[in-house]
Amino acid sequence: MIRRKNALLDTALACVERCIPVRAATIAGAPVGDWITDIDVARAAWDADEPPNVAITSCPAVAIWRLPRIAGAYGKRLYEQERPGVWPPTMKLPDGGWITCTLQPAGDLGPLASGVEYVVPGTLVVIPPSITTDGGLRWDGSKFPLHQLPTADAVLSKVLRAEQEYVELHGRIT
Repeated sequence: MIRRKNALLDTALACVERCIPVRAATIAGAPVGDWITDIDVARAAWDADEPPNVAITSCPAVAIWRLPRIAGAYGKRLYEQERPGVWPPTMKLPDGGWITCTLQPAGDLGPLASGVEYVVPGTLVVIPPSITTDGGLRWDGSKFPLHQLPTADAVLSKVLRAEQEYVELHGRIT
């Protein structure tokens, strides 16, 4: 019997191998069980005919950020224009906002764009290739978590610049 590739298992294992805690989640995004940091426990949880969704949280290996709709989209374009070697994984949310991942900040980031939120450790974020009630999730950017992440300053400074330019042109962000 041919068994199809288990992308959820691969993602969970890749996260744990890179010291990113994972947690099983339902299709509705509800947590199932505890945070997992052990490779064998992750393998047991996701090596199933119908594996659960994969969720991560901010930790020393990754900072997860919630970005506002307009400044997040335009900031992403500004970042892309620089043709960086490292692309941040970015996921569009049903409300139009964004989730993006970076390295943890090395120091003070200075001012942030309005609506930028650091996702505190312990907060569940369901990631691709999970399937949710809104449909399949997908990353735009590098193959998280396989590639190195960009610095927080490199990404968030572009979101701040995007907000400033948008306000100059339109007077405010709605």
